[in-house]
Amino acid sequence: MLTTLQSLRFIFVMMIFMSHFAYGGVGAFDAGGDGGVAFFFLLSGFVVSLGYAPRLRDGTFSYRRFIRRRLLKLYPLHLLCLLFFLVVARPPLDLRVLLNLLLLQSWVPDAHYYYACNSVSWFLSSLLFCYLLFPWLHRLCRSRWFLPLLLAALAVVYLLTPYDRITDILYVNPLARMADFCLGIALCRLYEQDCSARSFTTRHELVVVILTVLVFFAYPFVDAKLRNAPLFWPVLLPLIIVFARDGGVVSACLRWRPLLWLGNLSMPLFMTHQMIIGILVRRLDGWPYAALLSACLVVSIAVSWLIDSLLLRQGGMLRRNANNGE
Repeated sequence: MLTTLQSLRFIFVMMIFMSHFAYGGVGAFDAGGDGGVAFFFLLSGFVVSLGYAPRLRDGTFSYRRFIRRRLLKLYPLHLLCLLFFLVVARPPLDLRVLLNLLLLQSWVPDAHYYYACNSVSWFLSSLLFCYLLFPWLHRLCRSRWFLPLLLAALAVVYLLTPYDRITDILYVNPLARMADFCLGIALCRLYEQDCSARSFTTRHELVVVILTVLVFFAYPFVDAKLRNAPLFWPVLLPLIIVFARDGGVVSACLRWRPLLWLGNLSMPLFMTHQMIIGILVRRLDGWPYAALLSACLVVSIAVSWLIDSLLLRQGGMLRRNANNGE
């Protein structure tokens, strides 16, 4: 189900990958980072709501089981990446490491804290906060006033945020990213209400793809405060719901097996790629841009496959055993 969205995970994690790769006078793809992160918060709200909304409605939802499954999905990978960073970088074992260990770092509005250790793990910190509130956010998103009120409050925050604090307040902070997650929940409700509608055609798919590409081109010309997420909402929300329908030629391309396989590696690839890029850029300095980029990509995919094979599958067994024990 929703296999095309699995392939989109890889495409957007590649955008994030390119936002962290700058070498040989070629700058990083900054728009890919902002757009990719917005996509994953939206998609997380959409997918988790799609999976658990029926249980919330019929009263079979178990909050304890839900959180246990989220933790077993996130924490083994997070701890492995943190351990690797500590062994390689040998930073002082201070408060920053403790906050990172507990996935609380994104609450501190200081880059020395939320980007400490494996810097991309701030995403898990903010995402875990959304998961913790999921049943209540889902209930609130069913009301007509909650989303308009949330977005109005966020607009005020955007207006009041100084430009030198955009990352601290608008990009990383869990309360700001909760808006993306809630929009994903609301999108799922729209998807469920219209589940009997016919699939979108190839024309619809091409339109949303072209509009998404145009937004990425427009990124440098948009106010910096809007780049974190609002710039991408108008195209990413239709993109998700169109490809969730899985009906056109583009969807057929996204069902290509190698792309689906890469989509399954999106989380370990996201969590490991920046550390691998940092190591290889230092070790292979002087290589041509294309060769170094290819090396970083191949090693990142290989490491992600190894982690998926040896660690995340064990986590799946733990989740199944935990469920069987309840």
